[in-house]
Amino acid sequence: MGRAEIGRTRDEAWAHAVGCVEQGLALAVDYGHLRAERPFDGTLTGYRAGRQVPPVPDGSCDVTAHVAMDSVAATGERVARCAYVLTSQREALRALGADGGRPPLSLATSDPAGYCRHWPPRRRRPELTDPAGLGGHWWLWQPVGPPADRLPPLATRTDGADGPHG
Repeated sequence: MGRAEIGRTRDEAWAHAVGCVEQGLALAVDYGHLRAERPFDGTLTGYRAGRQVPPVPDGSCDVTAHVAMDSVAATGERVARCAYVLTSQREALRALGADGGRPPLSLATSDPAGYCRHWPPRRRRPELTDPAGLGGHWWLWQPVGPPADRLPPLATRTDGADGPHG
């Protein structure tokens, strides 16, 4: 039995969201892929109790698929008539000043209380920028209307060539 992941309604929903913005920025964040990396057999998977399981559409698990970010981005660009920025969560958070850094481990033995005081706040926790985890999320920034300087200093990627794990 074959299957196909169809993203038309997803793209239409993003187009509607972007179309509701008169002037500003629309932001989408999700796991995803680009055309060049699209898995041949799709990304459909299931989750039950926080663990990945085979996708069985019988109500026993949540069924999901990764987002075709380039398709979503192209749809938003057509509606906004303005170039988008597509980047990894890791790059986006770093551009916003959250580097995910940790205090020196040596401080844990010489000054444990100081080590705890210097631990990054929740917004800078390393797992948020780990490319193998949450840092692998894609961030799609779609400006709408002038001016286009609302974006953080990110390298503009309208083709996603470098991917989220670079």
